[in-house]
Amino acid sequence: MPIHRRCSHPILKIFILIFVLLVSLTPIPKWCGAQQEVNNWFESGVRYLEIEQYDLALAAFQSIEKEFATSAEIRSLAQYYIGFVHQELNDLSPAASAYQKALALKAPQEVHGNAHLQLGIVYKSQGKLSLAENHLKQSLILLPAAGKAHTCLGDVYLLQRRFNAAKKAYGEGIRLAPEHTESYYGLGRVAEMRNHFQQAMQYYDAALVRNRYLSQVHYRRALTYQKLGDTEQAAAAMAQFQRLKTYEDHTHRFREALYTNPNVPMLYIKLGELHEAHDNLTEAAQVYEAATQVHPSYLPAYLHLGEVFIRQRELEKAARVYEKAAKLAPDNSQIQIQLGVIYINQRQFEQAIAAFQGAIAVDRTAAEAYNNLARLYAGLGKEMQQAIKLAQQAVALLPSAKHYDTLAYTYYRNAEYPKALEAINEAIAIAPNVDAYNQLRAKIQKEKK
Repeated sequence: MPIHRRCSHPILKIFILIFVLLVSLTPIPKWCGAQQEVNNWFESGVRYLEIEQYDLALAAFQSIEKEFATSAEIRSLAQYYIGFVHQELNDLSPAASAYQKALALKAPQEVHGNAHLQLGIVYKSQGKLSLAENHLKQSLILLPAAGKAHTCLGDVYLLQRRFNAAKKAYGEGIRLAPEHTESYYGLGRVAEMRNHFQQAMQYYDAALVRNRYLSQVHYRRALTYQKLGDTEQAAAAMAQFQRLKTYEDHTHRFREALYTNPNVPMLYIKLGELHEAHDNLTEAAQVYEAATQVHPSYLPAYLHLGEVFIRQRELEKAARVYEKAAKLAPDNSQIQIQLGVIYINQRQFEQAIAAFQGAIAVDRTAAEAYNNLARLYAGLGKEMQQAIKLAQQAVALLPSAKHYDTLAYTYYRNAEYPKALEAINEAIAIAPNVDAYNQLRAKIQKEKK
């Protein structure tokens, strides 16, 4: 079964609130007993949709639709989501049918507006441009601030070669959602088809500023450079297109594999690593986070997610992930060490001390835990004799330059300058080109004099 490319949906959370409101107004016998169960179905459906477990999402929304057979509002909302699931799977005919059912039922304006929007997108994909145009215009009547509807309408006009109308629609899309890529790409296509190649290049570049991973934009840039006679830039853009097209193809294959093999968690790791290899940390984090939800006891997913959050400098998120990992693997000293380092960067020193102590408690050979705890104590100016002992233990376990440096630092902070000088000289002998070691030696020598 073909898998539609993953797209973020702007109304998932809003619809949960709408759903709760509709449910609370629906007269159902013994409602208190049913409310929590149905809420769970709906929230589960949204969660399954977000992590791309489409079969489970579809089952949840279909259950809601059947349970609330007498509530037009809730059935409309459920049909909307049934359509969205089919659309994500690229099953366009069932998607269109579900959206039409949603529109045929009484519902809040947001539900009908988004049903018109998605139905317009489906009809555009099917080449039914008049129907697409009609539904997109209906969407804008109900949701005038929907930038995506303007952009999709621009796509329809472009396919119809109505360039002025397309340009105006894309402009509205940018005004309402200036961070989105698609309208800039559309304006580039309008300019290119009008032979305004320099202007097209400006719009394509603006699109790539917002999303540099879209292979099609690189392809259009390559063709535009060719038309401008710049063969060198055309070749570079084409090479970038080929690289990103390969990336897109591999991503698509992994997602198909995940759909057919949901119980193989390693597939999430491989897909996440593919994103990381292309420095696409946002997508990598989404994949690893989905893995933690689908396989909540699978430790590698947490470790990969935590590392990505650290690379993104999202330390609070990283700490939460490693805290969960520590509960899954309480005997893993490396997780405790990583937690300690995160806590230090957050200036949560007592928690860092506890983390390093926990690492030592489960692994008496964890040299890095001794080293980090010694450094932290010395930096805080507390437990100085203990800091020296910890640093000595780290050196005994692993006599590296880093550990000798910490030992020198603990002696220095305790005003034991001859011992500090001896230790830092050992560090410099191992790694003579590290500026920090030489700077510490200069400080020690100055105090020693």
